[in-house]
Amino acid sequence: MHCYPLRNLGTFMTQWEYRKIGLNDLSRKSDDIDLLCDAGEEGWELVVMLPNNVAYLKRECREEPDVGTRSAEDDADESRSEVKVKYRDAVTGDTWSGRGRMATWLKRKQDAGEDIEKYRV
Repeated sequence: MHCYPLRNLGTFMTQWEYRKIGLNDLSRKSDDIDLLCDAGEEGWELVVMLPNNVAYLKRECREEPDVGTRSAEDDADESRSEVKVKYRDAVTGDTWSGRGRMATWLKRKQDAGEDIEKYRV
């Protein structure tokens, strides 16, 4: 993904990355609401849903501050807000933090009778 700056009148410029999801391209067994919820858990915000079932999402780019400007308070804030991955599919790269509703990809595996513990990181 690429980050694109949004020009503001002040000196601060927010940079956004964008994602497009074609909901018609999903398999019939997948739930588009689950997919959008999963995206929300990853920090994506729905911008618009077009009549042709294409969803556009955005999230603020996560830039690392300069090393010299970090304080202990910054590190503490970051450790509280950072959510670690608890489950990962090595084949697809899909992840779930274990927070909120179970990720659709992992729920499908569980419903198919797989032991989800084999995906635990």
